[in-house]
Amino acid sequence: MAHKDFALGNMADDLLDVTLELCGKTENKTLRFPKAFYPTYVKRMVDTALDIQEYIFEANEIRVGEKRKEAQQMAARKCVYLNHLIRIAYQRGYISEKQRVRWQKLTTAVEWVTVSWIRSDEKRES
Repeated sequence: MAHKDFALGNMADDLLDVTLELCGKTENKTLRFPKAFYPTYVKRMVDTALDIQEYIFEANEIRVGEKRKEAQQMAARKCVYLNHLIRIAYQRGYISEKQRVRWQKLTTAVEWVTVSWIRSDEKRES
């Protein structure tokens, strides 16, 4: 569990949790996506959420430098990519509008906070 003072880490945890929930079964225990999509498309969405979480925690462990910035930038890029995957899942009817909004809102919030973190580091370093 992330520390309560590391809000972005908690947000990344929440994003992974929502991703796992919405990539799993529906409330009535049926698959949300076609079975053939689980080893490919669905796995890609889960892996992307895992990557976002990993890059955020990696960047937090590195206090300064180019490797920190690279990890932050990768987390932000992965958020953009996940948003596109979510949009397609919605367009195909695998998730509802309410689920799409919830998922994309959190994904976008993680991206914006990450970008803000990058900018804050850049100001501090200059």
